[in-house]
Amino acid sequence: MFIGEHTFKVDGKGRVSIPADFRRELEEGDPLAETSGRPRMVIVYGHDAQKQLQVYTYNDYRALAAEIAEMPRGSNKRKIMQSLVLNKARPTEVDGDGRLVLPQALRDKIGLDGTAYFGGMGETFEIWKPETFEANNASVTDAWLEEQGADFDPLSLLNDEEG
Repeated sequence: MFIGEHTFKVDGKGRVSIPADFRRELEEGDPLAETSGRPRMVIVYGHDAQKQLQVYTYNDYRALAAEIAEMPRGSNKRKIMQSLVLNKARPTEVDGDGRLVLPQALRDKIGLDGTAYFGGMGETFEIWKPETFEANNASVTDAWLEEQGADFDPLSLLNDEEG
């Protein structure tokens, strides 16, 4: 499980260290990682307005692709998922120094320059420009939590039927 948050420098070639605990998850999520020493992953960059990169382990991405393949052929939902998840994705691997090389096009897409924010999301992790993450988090999560009141228990959402 990917949990926690980390911030790392991005060099001019787009290389950024992957948090050690995230690397271990990537290794567990790739059957070839033990022999290659370079776990594979898939970066989903999604639609044009998406402000972050979503990173899946190799196995989790394959499982997601299988779920999409089970959707009714020709359905709009399947077409959307194919377009935003399968088409807008880039497979890659951890380099020998435990880094991820982010291509210029992906860095440009999210405005990444100098520093990357890694946020654990359970099954995946996200990569953001730190300032964009802070602004997004403040506008969505902080405002919503403020509405809930000071004694709000976030675990109560687990039993929420509204979704």
